[in-house]
Amino acid sequence: MTRPSANAARTLGLVLMAWLAAGCSDEPTPPDDERPCTRAADCEGGVCAPDPAGPHEDLAPLELACAEPADGAAPGEPCEAAGDCANGLCLLAGACADACAADADCGDRERCQDAFARTGDDALQPLTACVSRVDLPGDAEVDVEVREAALSGGSDAVELAGDQAPALFVLEHLDDAYWPDPELPDGGGVRTCRPPLCPDSLRTLGASPVTLWDSSADSSTTPALNPVSVGAHVLVPTVWLPNGSAPLPGNDGLELSVTSELPGDLRVTRLSRAPGSRSGGGLDLNVFYVGALDWVPTGSRGPPELEQALDEVDRIFDQAGLFVREVRQIAVVGALPQTGTTFPDGDPKQGFQFLQGRFGVLAELPALFELSAGAANTAVNLFFVADIESSTGELEGLSGGIPGPFGMHGTGSSGIVFAADMMQGDPDTMGRTLAHELAHFLGLFHISEADGSAHDPLDDTAECRDLNGDGVAAPGECGDGAADNLMFWAKAEGTALSAEQIRVLQQALVLH
Repeated sequence: MTRPSANAARTLGLVLMAWLAAGCSDEPTPPDDERPCTRAADCEGGVCAPDPAGPHEDLAPLELACAEPADGAAPGEPCEAAGDCANGLCLLAGACADACAADADCGDRERCQDAFARTGDDALQPLTACVSRVDLPGDAEVDVEVREAALSGGSDAVELAGDQAPALFVLEHLDDAYWPDPELPDGGGVRTCRPPLCPDSLRTLGASPVTLWDSSADSSTTPALNPVSVGAHVLVPTVWLPNGSAPLPGNDGLELSVTSELPGDLRVTRLSRAPGSRSGGGLDLNVFYVGALDWVPTGSRGPPELEQALDEVDRIFDQAGLFVREVRQIAVVGALPQTGTTFPDGDPKQGFQFLQGRFGVLAELPALFELSAGAANTAVNLFFVADIESSTGELEGLSGGIPGPFGMHGTGSSGIVFAADMMQGDPDTMGRTLAHELAHFLGLFHISEADGSAHDPLDDTAECRDLNGDGVAAPGECGDGAADNLMFWAKAEGTALSAEQIRVLQQALVLH
């Protein structure tokens, strides 16, 4: 018998040691259907699902492992619990989703975003998941452009297409998502706009430029032709073209002047409807219960008080041919309403249930609206909290923009917040407040601001002016019927809509 050479013996010994080490390891290699994962691509032939052995406590980071797909819904389809989804991942916003680590793990029309998964009756666990960028009806046209290094950290010009078809532009600063800033100018006060991105002016391009809107101009005498929504609470700027009675002059495009504090990339999303198509009148709602009035999902339109308020919305919007169609109800369970989310700089959390002013803004508002990530339906998100306190006093409701980012769930402007406790026992007032804020989200401005300094761009709404110089444009200082209009600044008893206001509402891209 021939002996093996020294080299062959050494090789055989190494192989034997490796085999023994693999067989005797204290931590055996898990089978393919139990490997840890962070994205669907990690599990060839399987799904990346909640790890059965992982912690399932409320707000504990969700651990994932490869598994065989179960019978259930695919990503993007509606769900109410983890067991409804083939991969066991049902997001708080009400749809199944795939886990991800970066945008590259998701489809072309998706992004990878922080979200919460439903893992128990009283448990929500954070993860990053693929969510749709835009959810609009099939006749909508969506164009997305990322402009690299378009923002200098100062003043920049952003070109927008100037066609006459109604179109909404949504601008997102991709390298600065943090809103509150502790250093206010001149030692205090509230800025008209806050970082990360502030619109300053809008004008036409071409040989004879026309200024359509200027944030620093006094529009009390000459209303802006195409105003842009700004405010200390607006995180994601939107530009609705055209939003006034007059057509936009010229067709050479437009230039939006913006200011940022940090340089970075800019994403411009253009939303419009296919030429010749028309929307219906149905408006779907995603209703999030965030510790207000002990509300929980009930029936098809919510608890009795909310159902009566939505009936009032239907009565008001009927004059525009609009109505509330489907209502998805979402309970924000566990400790999230009380704790909120962590600020990037480590500042203490305040919670969502009682929104409070901080640094001159409702600091938790963007994170509250971001809970809508992954809703995967064409709807407006409504968040009912207990109370809202700001530097100007208590608020009944606040829209994320005028208009809001149609069909874009999960941004810091993707919704409307309401202080339900303030309107308890008065469903008619709640209904009028809902209709007023919904009209903002669909594109309507106040007919005049409280001090009379600005008016909407519509020809057939009454104007208010501060005639006695007391800083308030009271009903007696307004044109006929101003206080009866739904968009009167005081939100008193008015519910009327003008023909031009109806036209604007009917153009909203979220209608079915």
